Amino acid sequence: MPATQPFALIADLQRLNQQLVELPCPACGGHDPHLIWRRDRYFLTVNLSSCRACGLVYLARGLQGEAQDRFYAHFYPRLMKQPPDAHSLWNYRMIAGYRHSEISAVIGPIDSVLDIGAGLGFFLDACRGHGCGQYLGLEPGGPQREHAVHTLGLGGHVLDRGLDEGTVLPFRPRLITLFHVLEHLEDPGKALQRAAALIDPEGWLVIEVPDIRAPWRGLGLQQVHVSHRSYFCEATLTALLQRNGFGVHRTVREPHGIYEGNLRMYARPGFQARQASPLSPPSPSALAELKAHVLRHISPWSLRNGYPRSAIRLCKLSMKGH
Repeated sequence: MPATQPFALIADLQRLNQQLVELPCPACGGHDPHLIWRRDRYFLTVNLSSCRACGLVYLARGLQGEAQDRFYAHFYPRLMKQPPDAHSLWNYRMIAGYRHSEISAVIGPIDSVLDIGAGLGFFLDACRGHGCGQYLGLEPGGPQREHAVHTLGLGGHVLDRGLDEGTVLPFRPRLITLFHVLEHLEDPGKALQRAAALIDPEGWLVIEVPDIRAPWRGLGLQQVHVSHRSYFCEATLTALLQRNGFGVHRTVREPHGIYEGNLRMYARPGFQARQASPLSPPSPSALAELKAHVLRHISPWSLRNGYPRSAIRLCKLSMKGH
């Protein structure tokens, strides 16, 4: 239930911290984390780590089961201020138009699309506006879905659900998109397998994630938070795609996007897992270099993007009764 009393959010976060559990690597299932940083931007003990088996950066402590469901139902809209203010909404609309332009330039006209984690609905709205005949979004987040369904008028084209084994579509999409969704998922490989089963055999999968290997000093500590389970780079995302039915055809790195350091991958179905390169554990020197890169960017005591900013923001939200 959403908090109504001043500073209730702080107490709720303290209780949330007690519900965190040890987590396996989302990519390979390993349980051998190399610790990078302990606390996220909400002061939760998430143990940001790199996997000694496959190299993925991930949270070695986090939420599971009912605790995770409650977080996304009640905490996430409070912490992320959903729906956003008018200025942010305008930015999201502009980003959606840019995405549509960039993707169309690579794959051609978009005539059918499934947007997994459709959010506020702006990308689907852009596809509709450019003549896309078949478009569907999956969005379990209440405030985001309400904006897509009612404010944008997408109606039944946005469903109240995520992607799972029970997902059945009225068409086989030639484009499936996951914009800053994969990093949230407990089992991203399973989601990719389901996408491979749903997509048109000649279709395209387009994924955007924050790139942990990019320069992201402007984000600082704000990069690390409990809702992001995985922190991909080109190598780890390529490996995950190949092990789950997709071959990468194009990779684009952008200095900005929803996040500073945006990684967009264009992939196609039909890649056989046996063709994928075997997992090669990173060397101790590679783990140390990756840790140093992340630590250089976190800037925990920065007034602009470190713990001081986090503390001020949480206090402001708490005083407003969020």
